[in-house]
Amino acid sequence: MKIEFKNFLGSHVLISIAIILAVILSGTVGYLLLESLDPLDALYHTVITVATVGFSDIPNAKPETKIFTIILVLISVASFYYFAGAIAETLIAGRLFEVLKLRRLEDALGRVREHVILCGYGDVGTLLAEKIKDVVVVEKNDARFAELLKKGLLCVNGDSTSPETLESAGIKRAKAMIVALDSDPEIVYTILTAKEVNPHIKIYARANETMSVNKMKKAGADYVICLPEVGSRDLLNALDGRANECMGIH
Repeated sequence: MKIEFKNFLGSHVLISIAIILAVILSGTVGYLLLESLDPLDALYHTVITVATVGFSDIPNAKPETKIFTIILVLISVASFYYFAGAIAETLIAGRLFEVLKLRRLEDALGRVREHVILCGYGDVGTLLAEKIKDVVVVEKNDARFAELLKKGLLCVNGDSTSPETLESAGIKRAKAMIVALDSDPEIVYTILTAKEVNPHIKIYARANETMSVNKMKKAGADYVICLPEVGSRDLLNALDGRANECMGIH
C-alpha cells in the first residue's frame, strides 16, 4: 500500500506535465492552421502564450485566432496551477508519509517487550539482526538507519552511549543487549550507560582488541567475545589439523 500511495502521488505530476505538453502541441497546431505560420513561429507564439509572457502578438490576427489565444491562455494557466498543486501535494504528502512512518515506528517501540537491543549495524550487527527474532537496532549512522527502515526492522537513530537513546530502544523492558560497535571505547561507554539505566539487563559485547575484554567485563558486560582471538584460535586449530573444532567450519 505504501508504494501504491507514493505512485499515486507521482501520477498527478506526470498527468500535469502531459497536459502542459498537450496544450503546447494543440497551440502550435492551432496557430499553424489559423494563421499559416511556419512551425517554429507557431511553437514560439504558443510557448510565450502558454507561459503568459506575451513578448509579441501576431499582427493583424484573425478574430478566431484571438479567441483561440484567449482559450489557450486560460487552459495553460489552469494547467500550470494543476502542475504546481501536484508538486506541492507530492512534497507535502511525501513528508507526511515519512512522519506517519516514524510515528508507527515510535508506537511499535513503545509496545515491544522482552526484546534484544542490538547496538551497531555493521558487518556483525547485520548478521545478528537477521537471526534474532525480537530485536531493536540502535544505529547512529543515518545511511544505515535508512537501510533499517527500508527493511522494516525496529530501530532507533542515535548514539548508544546516550541514556535517552537506549530508553527509546526500550532498555528498561529488554531482556538483553548486544553491543557490536567498531570502537571499543564506545562499547565500554555503552555498557556503562546501559547498566546505569537498567542494572539487571544482560549484556553481550564484541571486543575488537584483546586488551579491551577485561575493561568491558569490569564495565558490566556478562559475556565478551574478542573476534581477533577467535579468528586466530580457529586458524591455529585448522593449521594443527583440527578444523572441525573451528567456529563456522563444517
